[in-house]
Amino acid sequence: MTAAAIDARGLGKDFGSVCALDRLDLEVREGEFFGFLGPNGAGKTTTVHLLATLLAPSRGSARVAGHDIRVDGLAVRRNIGLVFQETTLDRDLTVEENLRFAARLWNLPEHQAAARIEAALRRFGLFERRRDSVRSLSGGMRRAADIARGILHEPRILFLDEPTAGLDPRARRSLWELIRSLRASSGLTVFLTTHYVEEAEPCDRVAVMDRGRLAALDTPAELKRVAGVASLEEVFLARTGHELAQTGAS
Repeated sequence: MTAAAIDARGLGKDFGSVCALDRLDLEVREGEFFGFLGPNGAGKTTTVHLLATLLAPSRGSARVAGHDIRVDGLAVRRNIGLVFQETTLDRDLTVEENLRFAARLWNLPEHQAAARIEAALRRFGLFERRRDSVRSLSGGMRRAADIARGILHEPRILFLDEPTAGLDPRARRSLWELIRSLRASSGLTVFLTTHYVEEAEPCDRVAVMDRGRLAALDTPAELKRVAGVASLEEVFLARTGHELAQTGAS
């Protein structure tokens, strides 16, 4: 049986009187491409921040890469990569300088850091732009640099929180090609949050979220079969009464 990369039980978060996440039970398997699908305000980013130990839960528990998020946050963070909706790269530094800074934060030995940085730059098509400032990059290249930094310490789990937000269709397609290549070569567990139905279609399994609650969870094919519909968009509509966004990508 495949081990759980993420195991949440009754996980919840309140902000004052507002319940952002309501008693989430969730298991993500090692090596899985897991989609977390829902509109803005569904609790997706809150869930990622809880699992990444950036927020403390109001109730419930979770283990990430085998470590308790409440008591072993440092071990959790060592085993995950996190790419936020908005870039956290220093825009005034070069791509290479940003990666070197990340390597120092992870205390990577110099020779190891140099090898990993060069490999990441080449994998993500950034080698020729390594001495350019992040500010000068296109949105798609900036996103690639975000992910390159996120995997530099070779995490077991990569969280991608709305990674294609603001990208044009061409940059979006390029980004997904990079992610597919990365998964194929590393067996990395990828936890994707999105409000675009077509981005969730390639996932091994998809959790449908609505107003902080889990509305459905299964493979895309099984979700559609059980609902008797042809698309994940129709699944979401059937489960929640709401429609989801379309990327418009061809």
